[in-house]
Amino acid sequence: MKLQCDITLPSSKSESNRALMIAAYGGFAPKIRNLSDSHDTKVLRDALRFCRVCHSEDFVSIDTLTPLSFGMTCLQNLKRIYTRQIDIADCGTAARFLATYLACHEGEWLLTGTQRMRQRPMAPLVEALRALGADIQYVEKEGFLPLRIIGKPLAGGKVTLDMTQSSQFASSLVMAAPMFPDGLELELVGDLSSLPYLDMTLSMMCHFSAQAERQGRRVVVQPKPYQPKPFAIEPDWTAASYWYEMAAFSEECEIRLRSLSPLAVHRYAPSATHVMPTDEGGRASMGCFSRYDMDDNHGLQGDAIIAEWMTQLGVGTTVEGDDLVLRKIPFEKRPLHFDFSQHPDLYPTMAATCAGLHMEAHFTGLDNLTLKESDRVEAMQAELSKLDQHPLRFCAHNDHRIAMALAPLSMLFGPATFDHPEVVEKSYPNFWKDASFLPIF
Repeated sequence: MKLQCDITLPSSKSESNRALMIAAYGGFAPKIRNLSDSHDTKVLRDALRFCRVCHSEDFVSIDTLTPLSFGMTCLQNLKRIYTRQIDIADCGTAARFLATYLACHEGEWLLTGTQRMRQRPMAPLVEALRALGADIQYVEKEGFLPLRIIGKPLAGGKVTLDMTQSSQFASSLVMAAPMFPDGLELELVGDLSSLPYLDMTLSMMCHFSAQAERQGRRVVVQPKPYQPKPFAIEPDWTAASYWYEMAAFSEECEIRLRSLSPLAVHRYAPSATHVMPTDEGGRASMGCFSRYDMDDNHGLQGDAIIAEWMTQLGVGTTVEGDDLVLRKIPFEKRPLHFDFSQHPDLYPTMAATCAGLHMEAHFTGLDNLTLKESDRVEAMQAELSKLDQHPLRFCAHNDHRIAMALAPLSMLFGPATFDHPEVVEKSYPNFWKDASFLPIF
């Protein structure tokens, strides 16, 4: 199949969710461009609005993205304290981010979610919050949602956090820290999984005038409040990975990914670009960038490493103006190795791509994949075993990334169906529209 596509990717839900939380803690209306319209971001946005409505007589329409003025100041105007339930459905990010937010704001809350969400870990975050003085109780099973939270101001200080299972625990704590009178000194223990997401959080905090720094396993956040600033959400690099997969499966392609930052490529995938942008003298013009000096808000997403990984599978990345263009390049079929400890969301894409191309590959860093929307290792093994069936009948396992990683296989193995194609709305609502050329029925 020959592909020529011009794609506007969805906005990053990771950046969107962090921008909303920072605005909530700062108590200002977020001037956010390109806020994600994903299910996860809508869940978090609506939960934060619900918190604000519970604490203020001033109502903000649910249909209005701005202004959201639900920060510390307005929450101090609480007139009644009683239990409010917040159901975050299957949104793990919202569960982790809201647990800290609710713990340090007055009120009594019940934080819950779907059955699958109740199987995803919360204990390391809860233990750290309790060490800081938070009042949190497990309602059912120890270590998991639902949580009963009695919020109160927290002072901050020193605390240890096990980050083995998720970097979201650390991101949740550090985003609250500028509002703590004593700031936060966070010591990270265990495996440092998904560090690019924590570094994204710290970069965004610094953009909004917080003072935060990570040196190895130690994160220090000073008690310096956030300040309102404009922020532009980048297109989502994990969503881009499915287009890299389609490029790998094509005979010939020119896939233009609009406004996808080359800064991320040069930070996380420095050897990936097939053509470098140049200045007037013909020199490469990317320069050097501090990880936390991100006034242009670009280059924060670690999953940009997909550009480098896919060079080993025949896909080159060209920088053309503000866009990236994917084209076929020569590659050698040889055994490959990929470590997903820092990039777990890319596992379904890489597993499907290697299977489709009959490439031998060794995957490591898979431990936390059992804790996602599905057990992603088990789910991909089950679905890839069906490639000799015609037509393909895929199960999405209620997991957006499983569905989107499997869909391009129809380019090689023929028509496919999915039991729940709507799961893609969690992160990429327009996926089926953008990929309408795929033989999916």
